[in-house]
Amino acid sequence: MAKVFTLYLSTQTPAGSIYAPVDTNNFSIITWNINWDALYGGIGFKGEERMARVKFQIRSLSQSAILTDANNTGVLAIQGLSNQYSNSQNGLVLGMVEPATEPVGGGTNHVLIGESLETLGVQCNLPYGYAPISVLLKSRTGALMSGTTNYQLILQFEME
Repeated sequence: MAKVFTLYLSTQTPAGSIYAPVDTNNFSIITWNINWDALYGGIGFKGEERMARVKFQIRSLSQSAILTDANNTGVLAIQGLSNQYSNSQNGLVLGMVEPATEPVGGGTNHVLIGESLETLGVQCNLPYGYAPISVLLKSRTGALMSGTTNYQLILQFEME
């Protein structure tokens, strides 16, 4: 039977709260310090293989008229999660993100969305103890996205 662990992160979590972002100066690269042992509910992984499939869902919390297909279509990657095919600079790529039209009052505002919850996910090594992760929003050119705003992110780890 699979074990599923879910981590909810928001760029608007107040400082001092559990899973508050470390720095929100650039929404395209946000770091969180995570107590992985607490997330797993005390399941010990020391000396054992710690593999899981990770899935995500992201949605920006603010609408923006400056999100464009050219600048804001790209990928969500995480530094601090890895597998044998990822590298530490680019992070582990979890999937695509893109702007979606969400008109307000007839405007042309957009939100940034992405999801892989309905897929198999990406295999990764599970961290343990206290370890940071950095969420990167990268454009199709590989650069950090411009114009990104506050967002909420769900990371779902599924172990066999």
